Amino acid sequence: MEQVGEVRGPPLPSRRTGTALAVLVAAVVAVLLRLAGVEFLSHSTGEGPIWWPLAGVGAVALLLCRRRLWGPIVAGLGIGLTVAAALTGFSLNAVACAVGSVCETGLTALLLRRFLPERLTAGLRGQMMLVLLCALAGTAVASVVFAGVIGLGGGEVDRLWWQFARSHLLGLCVMASALLAQQIRHPAQILTGLRDHRVNLEWALQLLVLGAVCGAVFLTHQRVITSSIIALPLIWSCLRLGPFRTAVGQALTAVIMTVGTLHGFGRVAALDRSGQIVIALQDAVLNLTLITLVVAVVAQARDRAFAVIHDRTRDLNSAERMARLGSTRWSPGGRDVVWSDGMFALFGTSRADITPGLPAMLATVHPHDRGRLQQEMVTISQDGQLRTTEYRIVRPDGDVRDVLSYAAAERGTDGKVRQVFATVQDVTEAKAAAAAVARAHDELAAVLDAVTGAAIIGADPATGVIQFFNRGAENLFGYGADEAVGRFRAVDLHDPDELADLVRSGISLDREISRSLASRGQHGQQWSYRRKNGTNFPGLLTISAQPGPDGQPSSLIRVVTDLSTVLQVQEQLNESQDRFRLAFDGAPVGMAMVALDRDDPGAIFHVNAAFCELTGRTEDELLALRIDALLVDDGEAEASRRNVAELLTGDIDTITTERRIVRPDGQEQWGRVSTSAVRPHGDGRGPYLICLVEDTTARKELTERLHHDATHDPLTGLPNRLHLNRQLEQTLADRRKGAIAVLYLDLDGFKAVNDTQGHGAGDDLLIQVADRIAASVRSTDVVARLGGDEFAVVCPGLGDEEIALQIGHAILAELMREFDLGSCTVRVGASIGVAMEGDGDTGPALLHAADVAMYEAKREGKGRVRRYTPDAGHAPSSAGTP
Repeated sequence: MEQVGEVRGPPLPSRRTGTALAVLVAAVVAVLLRLAGVEFLSHSTGEGPIWWPLAGVGAVALLLCRRRLWGPIVAGLGIGLTVAAALTGFSLNAVACAVGSVCETGLTALLLRRFLPERLTAGLRGQMMLVLLCALAGTAVASVVFAGVIGLGGGEVDRLWWQFARSHLLGLCVMASALLAQQIRHPAQILTGLRDHRVNLEWALQLLVLGAVCGAVFLTHQRVITSSIIALPLIWSCLRLGPFRTAVGQALTAVIMTVGTLHGFGRVAALDRSGQIVIALQDAVLNLTLITLVVAVVAQARDRAFAVIHDRTRDLNSAERMARLGSTRWSPGGRDVVWSDGMFALFGTSRADITPGLPAMLATVHPHDRGRLQQEMVTISQDGQLRTTEYRIVRPDGDVRDVLSYAAAERGTDGKVRQVFATVQDVTEAKAAAAAVARAHDELAAVLDAVTGAAIIGADPATGVIQFFNRGAENLFGYGADEAVGRFRAVDLHDPDELADLVRSGISLDREISRSLASRGQHGQQWSYRRKNGTNFPGLLTISAQPGPDGQPSSLIRVVTDLSTVLQVQEQLNESQDRFRLAFDGAPVGMAMVALDRDDPGAIFHVNAAFCELTGRTEDELLALRIDALLVDDGEAEASRRNVAELLTGDIDTITTERRIVRPDGQEQWGRVSTSAVRPHGDGRGPYLICLVEDTTARKELTERLHHDATHDPLTGLPNRLHLNRQLEQTLADRRKGAIAVLYLDLDGFKAVNDTQGHGAGDDLLIQVADRIAASVRSTDVVARLGGDEFAVVCPGLGDEEIALQIGHAILAELMREFDLGSCTVRVGASIGVAMEGDGDTGPALLHAADVAMYEAKREGKGRVRRYTPDAGHAPSSAGTP
């Protein structure tokens, strides 16, 4: 990518190069001016130069340059004077003149830079005196130095010192007007001024005229025209071309006067003695210099005054433009009418389009307002009283503007009106803004009046006097706005008894409010207020400060809300919460409150004593658990978590379940859990659950016992016929593993034991038989007592019928062993019928097939196991014992 470099101008010379250049230029100038002074400006009698050009040129050169170049310039001047002395022949006079000239140039420039102000604000005489005094001081010091050098060399000190002082002082005076130039402090401005072509053309013409006049007076042998006429073109230059160009013209004049006179031309050359000629010529040059200096000072003062007037006029026009303002004045009768630029801008026209005058002004006024304004103008021209008039103007583009005019009259010594001054200001936007503010105020007042549920009161921040009283305040306090505004202080609406208590406590209501406003920017507190009818009510006071244009509070806005209903509702709520707390804590059933926080749902955060007793844990232990941690197994815990998730999402709001709760000692408690979700609104609390847990352990045990009694034999504890039928139906419905067999068993010889030993022995025998049958079968088999001495066994998951027969033989072998009844021992046998699931499609049918097979075993001689066959005989309708 091409890199864009910095645009640079031609390289600036280094400081060393600049210093060397300053020395060189100063030396060249010194050589040229020294040679010019010796060759062209000196009298043939050896009186020395009439005026020393280097004295003024050197001072101006130093003032034009930066202070850091003064040393090199002075050094260059010294070098140049030394070289010039060498060219014209070394002498004590030349050396002394060089040393004095360098001192004179530097000191004069230093004094002018130090004492002449940046902006020439002193009086005319003061400015001229400053320049002359600086020149005189520089010449005096240089003369002393010159005299000292001459004296060391044994020269004529008195005569040479006086010649040096006169010529050098006159050289400074020739360039004095340039020393006055304000731009001398900013040399770049001189170059800028010299680029003005129009002024340069006039300068060239002035120099031609000046040269012609000087030539006519001092380059001819005429003796009539005096040198005073030369002052006219110089004055022209002072007044129009500035002090710097004037100094150039002054130097040209001095050169022509000196050269012409020294060559025998002009009136001064006609004098008899050479000394008189020198003195007269120096006087003539000095007079013209002083005249030029005075006029230059006056011209500068005039230019400065014009600049101030121009600046102030520009500032006034800018101010009028920003303020949409115009000004005018006129004399009675409509004469001498003057408009400012702002008036033309206000009327939407320009100086080229309209001539200022009262008719032109009235022509811009709206027709409906023209007659009234004209009468006002006539009246103020007569009585001179201050007038403020508002009217409308119509611009050329048809735009109608509202303006406000202020008019005042100036009276003469005779008391009559001499002039009328008026300002006209465009107030269209101001009126529109004021109308908008008024509308906004009316709308705000309407809004505040529409707020009837709260009292809104505006009060003065300093005095507390009520400034605004809305309709809500009227309804709340019972006072009308006309009764309260401007008559009551806001504090007068408070309960006086409460205020008295505050005073006794050393508390000031105003100080409390001021402290709150200063620290927090508003005040909010509950206070007691008194209505017009004498009744009190609690109110919530909120105060905020309404800032004014200066940033300070312009009004304190008080909003008072009646808390009577709120406090009553709060009291009822507190009472309701107290009742709930009492009911919760004293409930005879367990109650728990469980969080529905999305991050940690199910956390217990409040329990009652009954819940602690039910779970066997303390309150602190429970508050560290989740609700699902109290359940017996993972299945119930997972079900509980699903329920909590549904309650959290809002799919359900209530749920009732029955859960087993495990206590720390391992004991299980049954509980009926009724859960309801509570979702508060507006109080910042999250949703939670209220769980009501009723201990159903005893009822569950009773139910299970009743169910057991209904499905089991009370003597042996084995399932009865009802339970067997249900189990058989369930087993037949689920045939996923192996075959199903039913063994039907009837005791052989039981009736004899029962008859001989009694029913107690018979019952004991049945219990032992039940135990032996249960011990002979598999753990998955179901043993049941069908009634009397009949038993049945359901064997699911068999490989084939051989296993069923083996089970039957195992049972038979156990029953054939001797039974110990305590008082005696007995032996009994059994007949067993076996039926497979293919022998019947239903439970009763399969049981009947096994019953048939059992009777076949009895008919064959008892004490055996018989497999059911379809061709076997039918069993009796009753399953009794044979």
